[in-house]
Amino acid sequence: MKQKVQSALDNYVLAYSTNDKDLFLTLWDPSAIFEDPVGAEPCDGIQAISEFWDFGHVEGMTITPTNVKTIICSNEGILQATMEVRNTADNTGMNIAIVDHFVINETGKIISGRAFWDENSISQLADAQPSDINLDDFMNRS
Repeated sequence: MKQKVQSALDNYVLAYSTNDKDLFLTLWDPSAIFEDPVGAEPCDGIQAISEFWDFGHVEGMTITPTNVKTIICSNEGILQATMEVRNTADNTGMNIAIVDHFVINETGKIISGRAFWDENSISQLADAQPSDINLDDFMNRS
């Protein structure tokens, strides 16, 4: 089971790193629930998770995980990373320090994902304009 969890987390990072929505969606069980950030209305099911991806990947936007660390226990995993958010269309960006908690089913699919980050997790960049995306945008995206 540990290998299935590690594979799901590795492919989650790969999907973001390569901006691959199709790969991202293959990681989730069709009935999965994803809460990003914790406290926001959860994405319930694959369609809502697909819409979440689109929300975070507007034209010119990339989100690249760096400084990735994982911890695996049984069928659960923690992924800690800095999400480097960049928008080449308007030269904006920010970094978000996140801790994700995932539960993986017996087929290796994510059934639950919860992203822990808040306004104190966001840092602005010296080489880009500040992004106007903030925690409220994520909490009220519906």
